[in-house]
Amino acid sequence: MAIDEHLATRVRSDLTDRGIEWQEKRMFGSLIFMVGGSILVGVRGGGGLLARVDPAESADLLADAGPLYAQVADMGGKDMGPSWLDVHPDAVADEAGLTHWIDACLRRGA
Repeated sequence: MAIDEHLATRVRSDLTDRGIEWQEKRMFGSLIFMVGGSILVGVRGGGGLLARVDPAESADLLADAGPLYAQVADMGGKDMGPSWLDVHPDAVADEAGLTHWIDACLRRGA
C-alpha cells in the first residue's frame, strides 16, 4: 500500500516548524522519521501514523483516543508492545490531531 504523501508532507512541515532535523527511511511498511538516530514516528501505507510513544503514557493515549482511533500496533500478527501505536488517519486529519500525536512521540525522547 502506498505511503500517504500528503500526511508525510504535513509531518515534514510540523518538524521543520519546530526546528527539528530528521532523516527518513522506509521500514515497517511506513515512511519512518528518525530524530537523532532514533525512530520518532512513521507515516503508514494507506494513511495514519505508526507512533512511537513512552510506554508509561501509552495506556492514557489509547484511552483518550479510543479504539477506533488508536491501538497497539501489530506487525505480522504480533503485538509490537506499548511503545508502538497505530493511529488511524481520522485521528490526524487536522493539524490539532497531528500535533497531538507528534507531541506524544517527542515526549518519549525527552
